[in-house]
Amino acid sequence: MENLNNNFDVIVVGAGTGGSVAARFVAEKGLKVCLIDRKAKKDIGNKICGDAVGTEIFDFLKINHPKNEELSCRIKGAKLYSPDQKKSIDLTDPKQAGYIINRLEFGQRLLNEAINSGVDQFLDKTLALDLLYDKNIVNGVKVKLNSGDKVDLRSNILIDASGFYSPLRKKVRSILVEKEISKDDSILCYREIVKFSPHDLKIKNPDYISIILNQDKAPGGYIWYFPKNESSVNIGLGTFMNLKGKVKDLYHQNVFNEFIKTSKYEIISSGGGVVPVRRPLWSCTDNGIMFVGDSACQVNPLHGGGIDPSMRAGLYAANTAINAVEKGNYSVKSLWNYNHKVMTSFGAEFASLDLLRMTLQILPNEDLNFALEQDLLSGEEILEISSTGEFQLPVLNLVTKALKGISKPNLLLDLNYLRIRMNEISKLYKNFPINIENFEEWKRQAIQVYDKIKNVNKYKKS
Repeated sequence: MENLNNNFDVIVVGAGTGGSVAARFVAEKGLKVCLIDRKAKKDIGNKICGDAVGTEIFDFLKINHPKNEELSCRIKGAKLYSPDQKKSIDLTDPKQAGYIINRLEFGQRLLNEAINSGVDQFLDKTLALDLLYDKNIVNGVKVKLNSGDKVDLRSNILIDASGFYSPLRKKVRSILVEKEISKDDSILCYREIVKFSPHDLKIKNPDYISIILNQDKAPGGYIWYFPKNESSVNIGLGTFMNLKGKVKDLYHQNVFNEFIKTSKYEIISSGGGVVPVRRPLWSCTDNGIMFVGDSACQVNPLHGGGIDPSMRAGLYAANTAINAVEKGNYSVKSLWNYNHKVMTSFGAEFASLDLLRMTLQILPNEDLNFALEQDLLSGEEILEISSTGEFQLPVLNLVTKALKGISKPNLLLDLNYLRIRMNEISKLYKNFPINIENFEEWKRQAIQVYDKIKNVNKYKKS
């Protein structure tokens, strides 16, 4: 390839939402940036996704909100349904209330804004093969160009936003970054975007994305029903990884046949994939490298939403990279502020929701129906605990819940125990150490909280 530069301040691998945002904000500061992606430029943004994103992130980044062809519809929030769908709880906050986007058009806009902000080199149809090191610090990436040539691209900082199956995370020389993700912490998904006539079929809850918990129909995961516009929906299902080979059948039987009650329809797109549903990596950085988005498991464990956190992390990574280049220090100590930003913001929320997810995964449908119908766990509580870690039930509310749960005292005790642990992990994350020297002790305490929930869940399953 002619005019190929080989040396950069920052290389960003992956031009999705997180990578494009990171590249944009680094380039705006005048740093020399290379952005690469394995897809052709015209396909970047085309991803199997729920397509929901809140309004808050656009104001946070000070970028334009979706409009025109990028915007499918507006939503007020999310509803979490019991298995029998007789009761739902509202999960409405600025990170969820906002937009259903057209993923390709939105992705193309973010990519073009990054390129127009001064990215020096954009390489599409380019595969990241391996990390390059100078002593113990990442200083670039070996890539395979569209031409087939393999070249070394050097950088001071590398930002990996290449997705859940990141080849670079598996190759990082690190005792801080988790290279492999447990199958228990991810779900296998299949979804379709289905178009129909509004005369033949009406959208259910057009102002909300709907998540349905059902251990029989979506074991270990959930069913989703997201409006796209008045004549199309994004519907799908996520389930345990060990059900590979069965997920399409589960989808057709338990999702498509349940919601598409018309013979006049068109499948606009379909596909599957794996989504992490857990806390972020223990550390999203090491010497010379930061991980953003799905490659760092920065995805909401309850509904799999990853657009907002990936964009947020993209900005955090960009700011950290800019400061590191200014100081000329690319060690993990210099990049640690990125970890601190992630963990004390959405990392705290996701760790809390991760404990909730782990508990919901083992509750039978009967208990899920009862818990939601009797308001033993409310949307207000979930949001308050996960976002602040400070939720305390008034005595009257505790008495009311106790009376409602009197026929299932063990379930009530389990949910109260869960509340305590969610509070505990949220507060712990909000006090994530500003200095790496205190990380191992912090991690030990976090693992203790996780083990408490895992041990209770293991006892319930046995």
